[in-house]
Amino acid sequence: MTVLKITRLYLFMFAVLQALPRFAVQEGVSCNVCHVDPNGGSLRNDYGITVASLELSKSQGNNRIESYSGIINEYLRVGGDIRLLNYNTNDDGQLQSALFPMQADIAAFLNVNENVGVFAVQDLLRGQNEMWLLWTGFPLNGYVKAGKDLPAYGLNVDDHTSFIRGGNVRKKGLQYEGLVFSPYLSSPGLVEIGLNIGNFNFSQSIANQFINGSSGGGFGEYIHEKAFTTRLEWWPVLGQINGFIGGSILQQGLIQFNGMFGGISMGKLTWTGAVDIAEEYLSTGTVLASFSEFNYNLKNGLNLQVKYDFFDEDIDTSGSSINRITFGAEFFPIPFVEIRCQARYTDVTGNSVALKPEYLLMIHTWF
Repeated sequence: MTVLKITRLYLFMFAVLQALPRFAVQEGVSCNVCHVDPNGGSLRNDYGITVASLELSKSQGNNRIESYSGIINEYLRVGGDIRLLNYNTNDDGQLQSALFPMQADIAAFLNVNENVGVFAVQDLLRGQNEMWLLWTGFPLNGYVKAGKDLPAYGLNVDDHTSFIRGGNVRKKGLQYEGLVFSPYLSSPGLVEIGLNIGNFNFSQSIANQFINGSSGGGFGEYIHEKAFTTRLEWWPVLGQINGFIGGSILQQGLIQFNGMFGGISMGKLTWTGAVDIAEEYLSTGTVLASFSEFNYNLKNGLNLQVKYDFFDEDIDTSGSSINRITFGAEFFPIPFVEIRCQARYTDVTGNSVALKPEYLLMIHTWF
């Protein structure tokens, strides 16, 4: 039964696997082209500012907005992300609503010289932070990154409630409803090396223990107890079709994560998805998490999306899974502003009580 379930999910991945992460696939380039981090995410570079702000929005703004880059001087670049969420649900005919900040990060990148830079980001809401040194200029477009950061595992989507990342903070019926990568996770000390050869990207890192509790400085750990992460990506382009496929393995002691991810963009339609299997991660057994998202660019500045999340806390048994389907729209009215509206419907296997739909309105701004 277990092998059959896994096989079906992997066949599904390859049947539609032609998309991921969304904006990178649409542009036909790797995530590191838009960000100062070689793994993508967080602070954007010049190209990332142009794509994420000017090319996405309905209005291009004035000359000052068009010329914004985040560069303070020849050495320093700054930026940040702020997200505000309005959460609504219907409880016995009464609408319950909550308004709260989801993200408030500020980041900076200091160019020490042509090949060496220092990155730092502070999460103002949760007190978490990252800081690392990046050394580039090696053969095969290689780099070395050292400091405090999460290993480059899996598909790094911007919704931390996706089950392939952190999942539900407030549980809907299971003991666990997501992987370890929540915004409350403290980044460990890490050393990573990487190569970027054409449209192939490879990285290998070693980090202090961070799953099921951080080890702090990690001085009491043996080498075999640390977290080893291997990642490989391929970004093929065939005519007007942009693709992306990759995989990653994370081993920390007896805990092992194995994941596949990928995507495809054809015209106005983009798909991204991922499947992860975790062994010895939870007391419930072998964990499976998956993510699939379709996006359609209705017109400039307006995207429609359908997303499906699935999580099984023990694939060796039945009756312990949760799935969620999300319908939504993203509107970029002006540069540096995103408005996202979503309706989410969640079902827990074996739960006799139907869960209430959730309605979300999120405002995201960045600089």
